[in-house]
Amino acid sequence: MVNVLVIEDDKRIAELVERGLKETGHQVVLSHNGCEGAERMLAGNFDVALLDIYLPGMDGFRVLETVRSRRCKTPILVLTAVDAVPKIIQAFDLGADDYLVKPFLLEILVARVGAIARRLQAKAEPTVIQSGGITLDRNRRVAIVDGKQVYLPRKQFELLEVLMRRVGLVTSREELIEAGWGHMAEVKVNTLDVYIHGLRTKLEGKSGAAHEVIRTIHGVGYMFVGKNQ
Repeated sequence: MVNVLVIEDDKRIAELVERGLKETGHQVVLSHNGCEGAERMLAGNFDVALLDIYLPGMDGFRVLETVRSRRCKTPILVLTAVDAVPKIIQAFDLGADDYLVKPFLLEILVARVGAIARRLQAKAEPTVIQSGGITLDRNRRVAIVDGKQVYLPRKQFELLEVLMRRVGLVTSREELIEAGWGHMAEVKVNTLDVYIHGLRTKLEGKSGAAHEVIRTIHGVGYMFVGKNQ
């Protein structure tokens, strides 16, 4: 989930974009004026801004110039009907991170925002996670258990990462399915259970352990408790 500021004076387009982003789990704030949009971007804690060019109060180029001169680092995706190459180059020169010409497919816009969100997440998150006596190396995609490296396939790795980031807290089956397969996937609960069983075997050893590293919370989901708890 990312916090998105949409600066767009066409309310129909703004509401369409808002609905599409919210349906994919993002938070959205709308602004219909360039001056207001620039102020919100400078004052707010936004992960991404979507910016039209032709705006009342202050056009998109001036918004770009203003916020970048104030060292605002929020990624900005320009949304506009202006498709002239010199204007596109001007937007990038002023600090735009991406450019999408109207009319655009909503699915493409959502995908672009998702890509920005993943880049932000990759920058923000540490490459090594340590919790409950287990170390997870995101670069090598291995877990280190009792000093030994354990290779995990992609889905098992992603499931374990979600659980370890929420150590001691219950993670629902729905959240785990979304992490491993995506929010649009139709994955049966017992498929998830099979993956968790395989993950447990690798973390606890084939002979089992004195307690579960990943605890089942019946009817809800799973909880990572680690080897030392």
